[in-house]
Parts: sequence; C-alpha cells; structure tokens
Amino acid sequence: MRKSYLIIAGLLGFGTVAQAQEPDLKPLELTASPAYILLGVQPTNIQRPSTPRDFAASLQSATVNGVLQPNFALEVNPFNWNKKAPGNQYSFKANDYFSSDIFPAIKKNFAISIATSSTDTVKFGDLDKGTGLGYGLRVTLLPGTVNKRTTEDLRAWALAETRQMTVSLLQNLLAVPSFTYDDVQRAFDMAAARTSEREDIPDAMKPGVQSDLLSLKGKVAGIRDTAALRRWLDEQEPALDSAKLVALDRINKRKAPFARDGFILEAAYSGVTVLQNNNWDNSVYAKTGVWITPSYRLDLSSDKDLKLVQSLDFLGIVRYIWNDHRVDPGNYLDFGAKAQFNRNDWNIGFEGVFRRASDIPATQSSHWTYSWVGNFSYTLQENITLRLSFGSQFDGNTRVYSKPNEILAIGGISFGLLGKGK
Repeated sequence: MRKSYLIIAGLLGFGTVAQAQEPDLKPLELTASPAYILLGVQPTNIQRPSTPRDFAASLQSATVNGVLQPNFALEVNPFNWNKKAPGNQYSFKANDYFSSDIFPAIKKNFAISIATSSTDTVKFGDLDKGTGLGYGLRVTLLPGTVNKRTTEDLRAWALAETRQMTVSLLQNLLAVPSFTYDDVQRAFDMAAARTSEREDIPDAMKPGVQSDLLSLKGKVAGIRDTAALRRWLDEQEPALDSAKLVALDRINKRKAPFARDGFILEAAYSGVTVLQNNNWDNSVYAKTGVWITPSYRLDLSSDKDLKLVQSLDFLGIVRYIWNDHRVDPGNYLDFGAKAQFNRNDWNIGFEGVFRRASDIPATQSSHWTYSWVGNFSYTLQENITLRLSFGSQFDGNTRVYSKPNEILAIGGISFGLLGKGK
C-alpha cells in the first residue's frame, strides 16, 4: 500500500548577486509539485533540466523499450532555460526579480512537473495495478515583494550608478573652454535617456532615480567655471564608487537577497493517468485537481547578520479533485493551513488538511476526513536535502474512508539533479 500526504509549500527564493549581474539562484524546493501530490509520491531523485537538450534526454530516460518506468520525477521551467540573447549587455534583468506584475512572476516561477509511480488499488480503486503518470503545472499569480533591505540597497546602487554615469558625461565639458546651461542640460538628458533603457535597474525605481538626477542638475547648473566643475567632479567620483561598493557588498553578503515576502498567491493544476497492467492501450484518466495556495511571509532576518535567512510562513490551500468513477464515486474538496519557520538551511512546520467527499459508500458514516503532518528539512548541500515527517494521512479513497488513525513517519534524503547548460 502506497502512503501519501500533502505538503503545502511556499516560495523560497535563494540566490546571490555579484556586481549587479545575473544572480546564481538556488533551485526551488519542488517536492510539493502538483504532479507529485496528486499521484501520491514523494520522489527523492528529481531531475531539473536547464536546457531543451537536457529536457529531451530526461524524457527519454522515463521509458525503456516503450515501457514507462516508475519512480521518475522531473520539474522544469522552460522560461528559465539557459539562453542569452546576442549582444545583451545586461545579464541581470532587474524586472525579473523586482517586478510585482503578473507576467514576470509567472515567467520566473512557472513550473511543469512530471512523475511516475507504481499504483495500488487503495488509492486508485477498481483500476488494475500498473503505472501512474502524474503531470501538473504551477503559476504564481501574486509574487509578493523583494525584501525591503535588498530593495533599499539596490536603490542606493542605482542612484550612485546613474550619478556616476552623469559625472562621466559631464567630464566631456572639461574640454570646452566655456560651457553653457544648455550643455549641462544635454548631459543630463542623455543620462536620463540611458537610465530609462537600462535593464539592470527595475522600472519601478527609474522615476525616483531620474528625479534624483534633476536635483543633481540643480547643483551643477550654478557652476560656470571649468576649474570649479573639475573640482566638483573630482569630489564626486570617490564618493560614488564607495556608495556603489557598500550597496553591492551588502547585497552579495545576503544569503537570500531576492527572497520575497508579504502576500503570495499560487495556482496549480494536476492530472493522473493510470496505465493499467503497464499498457498504454489500457490507460485511464484517473484524477484531476485544481487548487490555489495563498501565503504570507514575515521576513525575520536582520542586518546585523547579512548571511542570516529567517522567516515565518503562513499558508493556506483550497483544492478540488475530480475522480474517475472507477477510482472513487466521490470527488474531494480539500482545505487546510500550514505554519512554517525557516532559518538558513533548515525549516520546521506543521500542517493540517480537511477533506470532504461529495459521495460516500453506504458503509461510511461521514463525508469528512483529515490529515496532519509535522515536518523538518535540512539542506545538506545545494541539491541534497534531509527530510523528516511525522503525522497521520488520508486513508486512500472513500471505500476505506475513516479517521486517519495510522501514524505516518518518513525520513529520507532528496536529491535534485541539475542540468548543466552549455
């Protein structure tokens, strides 16, 4: 009998930034992907291809001589495959991380999951034993906001960066025996235009940065003497260099500079096809599920220790599952909640989910059942995680629908296989 339970997961964005270039984001912990949940498996070896070639190779490994193999798990985001446009000077695209719009959030956090597992008659009712193929997708509709400290540091860097760019343009005036206000105006107009085109500064920050340039122009407008301008420019360079280095150093030292907090909303879909007797011609579309997961994250980190990642998550779930009548005569409505504390490489949480079946056999006395789980995970290495869980579980379908008195205890290590792009 295959045991299963639900883990409701929040978004954990981990990464670093170096000189405002492309962050090396740590892969999301994806064991709560839709395909895995609805299929009722917890894979310990998850393939995460990062190129189309790796993705094709992963799919080929799922079948041997035309037979679908069990214990296969894959998670992929094609929007994040390793590819760079020719001539792109900004490998770090700030809007991908700082934008609160829906499309960038979907693009960054979109996930397709695929999993296979041997099936049993408890979870899949009257269907013959065989191999279950689970597939699903997940999107982030409301992404929350990047934590305030990183946002403030990036704004400080952007202000110093654009001022430094303006100073470089003003240096050209030193070669002019005498310059006018129009010459100064053109330099600042050019700086503002270049700022609007930059992709390493979030669009939401650009109005504030350009406003800062206006205030700077007011200070320069009163300078008419080349020697006075040179003295002013010489004073600006070291101060701006220092401001940029301080801001970038603070971002670089944070273990999770782009972690998001506040309100986050995800939506997901999943389906399961059962290949009875491992035969493609005898397959049945067994289950379909759709759900939404709202969450709220409190950032508890401190600037006293920039490498500390600490947060408290509150999550909820509402999900509906349609079952083929041979799997279960009833459909399921699930709702539940979870609280989780995260600190650097470990987290601990507790969750509970209530389930109501639309129809139950005459042998059952209640439409309701529930599941609860306490879990702990510790990241040993970037793609190796120790997981421990203790609680109770759903008792399969409504034919064995009852209070989940059987205690669940699971311990193991999860491996994520990262595809290497060329």
